[in-house]
Amino acid sequence: MSSPRLESGGSSTVCEFLIPGSPENYIEPRSYGGALDDHVCSPLCKEWHANTESDYFSEIMEMMRSDIIGEQGCHLTWPELRHLTKQELDLSWSVVKGRKVVFTELPSYYCAIVNLQGFLRYRLEDEAVAEDIFRDLLAVDARNICALGNLAVICYRDSRFAEHEEYLDRLRTEIARRDPLSRARSYYDRAHTIRHFEQDKRKFTYIPYIKKAIEISKNLTDREKSEWRFDYGLALYRKDTQLTVGKASVAILESGFRDASLCFHEVISNDGPVGYQALSWTFLGILLQNQPSRTFEVTLPAVTALHGLNAVGCFEQALELAPLHPIVLRRVGSEMTKLKQFDRARTLLEASLRQEQSWFAYRHRGLLNLSLYEHSGSKGDIGYLKEAEKDFKEALERKKVHADYSDLGYVMYLLGNRRAAVNQYSCAVKCPRDDFFNPAVTHRRWARCLRDMGEAKGARFQEEKSKEVEQALMQGAKRIGEKFIGHGAGCQGFECDLERFNYFSEDRRGFVNILSEEQHPLSPIGDPLSFLTKRHADYKYDFFISFSHIDHKWALLFFRKLEREVEIRGCIRYRDYECGGAISTNIMSSIRKSAKIVIIISPDSVTDQWCRFEVNHALAESLKRDYVCVIPIMLRPCNIPEQFELMTFIKCQDGQFTVDDWYRLAKGLRKKTNAT
Repeated sequence: MSSPRLESGGSSTVCEFLIPGSPENYIEPRSYGGALDDHVCSPLCKEWHANTESDYFSEIMEMMRSDIIGEQGCHLTWPELRHLTKQELDLSWSVVKGRKVVFTELPSYYCAIVNLQGFLRYRLEDEAVAEDIFRDLLAVDARNICALGNLAVICYRDSRFAEHEEYLDRLRTEIARRDPLSRARSYYDRAHTIRHFEQDKRKFTYIPYIKKAIEISKNLTDREKSEWRFDYGLALYRKDTQLTVGKASVAILESGFRDASLCFHEVISNDGPVGYQALSWTFLGILLQNQPSRTFEVTLPAVTALHGLNAVGCFEQALELAPLHPIVLRRVGSEMTKLKQFDRARTLLEASLRQEQSWFAYRHRGLLNLSLYEHSGSKGDIGYLKEAEKDFKEALERKKVHADYSDLGYVMYLLGNRRAAVNQYSCAVKCPRDDFFNPAVTHRRWARCLRDMGEAKGARFQEEKSKEVEQALMQGAKRIGEKFIGHGAGCQGFECDLERFNYFSEDRRGFVNILSEEQHPLSPIGDPLSFLTKRHADYKYDFFISFSHIDHKWALLFFRKLEREVEIRGCIRYRDYECGGAISTNIMSSIRKSAKIVIIISPDSVTDQWCRFEVNHALAESLKRDYVCVIPIMLRPCNIPEQFELMTFIKCQDGQFTVDDWYRLAKGLRKKTNAT
């Protein structure tokens, strides 16, 4: 069986600017190769694999941990991919086997697709083809970290130890080079692969990896950065949609909108591939549509290039840049339906379908026909319903998702076929792919249908289920929001790396170097109780420190330096909170027991819900005291929170304090106070 290949050069424009792994890329499979090998391991072979693979996973992971790419690993060792079913693997292969990308145009996406193809062939027990795929990729990108790792794993499992060592040596050499481009591609690869299997589900475990790719590549000038930046923006758009459906708080939604918009604007500004620029304009418009009250003027006051644009203006920019791009056409077409510009919506969706028979275009043409029926009066044109039924069935042929089952059931209900409608609703609730849709709508539709059938008890049951699902969605949105802005619960270790920020780590004349504390052989926080004397007799702690998890590594060094050099006793969450106690209770108790409250301000702290909680309670506590107890410190530039606009605060410069500011801070923290 020949190896599937993607084009590595030339001027081909086939699938030139597909969104990597996005839901609408479930297109008609193109033929690739012949029949699969019927290879099945014997019981003894399976036992050997079970006894050796675990050790090998550990060996590969430990080797990579000891170098530079964290727990990067490769496709054949990533824990997120170990429990995939054959059905999931078969579906994925049908999706990606015919996807064509040009390496010279989209190198990261090209490498990610080829590595994914190799992984799928290997897991579908077609090892020879998998190995050919990985080797073919190395012929195009000889330093591809994931391909080298995958081949090292395959050779080890086959007891081809000489070849295994060869690939392992190449992998070690590549890791030792610390090349930001290779490292960024490997992180992008992992993000793309995990998202491929998480799409249409309410999961975002891939986001830290795409963020890492962006951070590693911050000093690169390569246009490839647009691929990573766009992908991150797309992830934030997905998160925004989930939070909108789950009715998340305005503050969380606003923060996500800002971050996603900045990503897309950067792609547009940095002269990335035209397709990505057009898609960035498209998603900027969709983000505005998600919440009609949004404006760029309010959320992005510094990005004047976007001021004055509404959703339609963004869509027009996209179509002007790429008037024939199939994804732009179908995405804008779907939004035109929401804007009730039905004729234009049909023109765009059908133009897209003429190029690609995509799930997304069929689904949204079905929604267009359903909308036309609902807007045609009490005796709507039944022809629209017939067309909608055909479109939803076409969509389900390409991908089975909750939304299409539910909408098809609703169409059948409107056509008077209530039993068929109930069957579709039943299929919908069993389907795990419910991304971009409110499943509570299905239960309400189901209840209405049952009531018309005389099933009052069943209708009441579905109405209760609808309420339960709505509540679950709200809780899910809260968890998503907390995961992204909480006290580091979702941190993969990348977000808080000090190397992300341009902090000075060397001594400078006239400055106090916080990062020099890394050289001291102490524990991360140390135990101050053995040598510190409190300066404020009426309080348990001399100071409390509030900071975002993203800033926690700098904050720990700062905290330790204060305790040792200023000789005061501080309160920090990692050491002084009561184990097992509620976070909110620990915060309130610690603030009450602290003479001074130091607030570390950064772009991350102002969007962190726990930091806001700490600030609010610190300010409330300050009103009870007859002295200044809140000391704000701006670590990284950001908009000053309104609570601190009238306060004098200390401003760090590249993570360091001027000597004068350090003296002022120390004096303020040591100044004696009395509890009131």
